Parts: sequence; structure tokens; C-alpha cells
Amino acid sequence: PEHPFNNGAIKIRDEVLAPFPRTEEVVKIHRGEYYAITTHMDREVGRILDALEASGKADNTYVIFTSDHGLAMGSHGLMGKQNPYDHSIRMPFLISGPGIPKDRRVDDMIYMQSVYPTTCELAGLSVPKSVEFSSIKELTTGESEQGGESEIFGTYLTFQRLIRTQTHKLITYPKIGRTQLFDLLNDPDEINDLSDDPAYAKVKAELTVKLADQRKALGDGLLK
Repeated sequence: PEHPFNNGAIKIRDEVLAPFPRTEEVVKIHRGEYYAITTHMDREVGRILDALEASGKADNTYVIFTSDHGLAMGSHGLMGKQNPYDHSIRMPFLISGPGIPKDRRVDDMIYMQSVYPTTCELAGLSVPKSVEFSSIKELTTGESEQGGESEIFGTYLTFQRLIRTQTHKLITYPKIGRTQLFDLLNDPDEINDLSDDPAYAKVKAELTVKLADQRKALGDGLLK
């Protein structure tokens, strides 16, 4: 019904589009609208692909489908995107075109910013030196089984910091001194906070160091 603590964005923007505490009825309404928008988008993307096919250029065109991120839509008592949970930070990424294997799924983690250097390389262009994110061209073409990120880092203003691996996620809330740790393999919905579980102390310590190193490298003024 409500998020258990103030994550720094508890009553702003999308969060005030539904009453507190959340109810099953209001969540269903929001999700119904969300699915309706998804259906509409799917139809419009289909029109674009049909036009591309009709043009005779489909076999010589790369098509990349991606977006910003998702919305909570009631999960964790939240409605919007200003939170560090997977339902609000993950994005879709699909690509097809010359040299891209069909029906292949890759579970590597990537940053959206890697899309730009990837398209540069697919087009035979040099990646500008100002680009800090790596290309995943060889990962998309199957030339390499590696190319994703071993850790993903995230931030929301001064309120949230996170590090995510394939197996775990550590979230810190600098303003309130709170930490969460989730075992993503056994708890993909991020329900059970293991930050105080002695069995996960080593994992927590390792991720804490990696997150601190990244924050230091980026000049995070909130790092203590």
C-alpha cells in the first residue's frame, strides 16, 4: 500500500497521481492505461516496420528498439520511475539488421548510452573520443559472447545510489543513511531486504566498496 520509508521522491510527480495508501482498484486502473498505451505503441511500431518492408530496404536497415525506463505501477507502493528498483530502471533493447543473428537473446547488462557508439560502429563510423561508454557491436553480432557490464551503477539526484550485478543489488539512500540489499536470483521482485542478514555480509561489503569507488571516481560530493 505504501513504500516503507521516504526514498527522497515519495510524494512528487507520478507518485501523487494516486492516493495514499494505494488500493487494488487504483493500481488496476493505472496498469490498464499503461497496457493500453503499450498496445497503441506496438501498433504504431508495426506500421513503421511494414512501411520499411514495403520500401524494399528492410534487409539493408538496422532497426533498434529501446526506450527510457519503466514505471512502478503499484509495485513497492510506488507509481512512478524515481526509484532504484528494476521495474523502474530497466529498459528494453532489441536490434535487428545485417549481420545480427535471429532469435538470439543475450542476458548481459548494458547501459543505454552504449547504443550510440554501437550504432557508430555498425555504420562504419569512428566513435567520438568524447563518448565514455563502450560499444556492444560484437555482442550484438555474436562475434563475442562478452561485451556487457559486470556492474551497473545508478543514481537519482542526491537521494539514491545503486550498484547492480547479475545476482545482487545494493541500494544506498545517502540522505537518510539507509541501505537495501537484494538477492536478484531468488528475489527478482526485490521484496526481501537482506542488508542486515549475516549470511550476506560479504556480498554487502564487496558491493559497498565497488559502489564507493565509483562514486569517488565520479566526484560524488555526498560520499562520506
